[in-house]
Amino acid sequence: MKKAAGILLLFGSLHAAAQQVNVNQFGPNKIEGSNQIAVGGYTQYENQPYVSEQWGQGFLRSTNGKWYLSDALNYNAYTGKPEFREGEKVYQSRFEVTAFVLGDTLSGKKYRAGFPAVDQQTPASFYEVLSDGSVKLVRYVKASLMDVTSFNSATKQKRFDFNESYYVVRPDQKIIRVKKDKKSLLEALPEQAARIEEIAASRKVKLKNWEEIRQVLAELP
Repeated sequence: MKKAAGILLLFGSLHAAAQQVNVNQFGPNKIEGSNQIAVGGYTQYENQPYVSEQWGQGFLRSTNGKWYLSDALNYNAYTGKPEFREGEKVYQSRFEVTAFVLGDTLSGKKYRAGFPAVDQQTPASFYEVLSDGSVKLVRYVKASLMDVTSFNSATKQKRFDFNESYYVVRPDQKIIRVKKDKKSLLEALPEQAARIEEIAASRKVKLKNWEEIRQVLAELP
């Protein structure tokens, strides 16, 4: 029940109920894999496309609002999908995922789809939700696969390069990319500019890093 209550607090807008969290993943709501993620036999990868080095417990929410538990969950920033591991095999869920949590429901990283299209992203793209108030701060991570094969090498060598971008989602649901400075933030949120200045002054922060920005946005009414 504590896990379910945590989801209620962190995803209040999703209206998750305690009975919707199935902690027995070997029951009827067990996450089922579709195609196993394959790796080419003649290609070496310098790194992996996942946002976390460790696979740990997590939760996924389906379109019907039910939450599902995975003992080994991660987010693939190359495919743009959460993936779960069973033994040495990695799978994507057969059902459509609208949100997921990496870690426990209180302190884990929370990801959500459904935001307006912007840049190269669509409403199906997942963002990490850093601040979930009236103005949201979200982070988008994308991995690109680079060919770093040495000249005359018989084995292909590839590396995943990660790029991240930050956005604010305004109360009118407009999503705007922002930089890590006060000027960019105030330009994206002109209606809240005065209040942002007040909160930053009271906290004695200069809004030059994402944690300071997250804290200030979290206090907006």
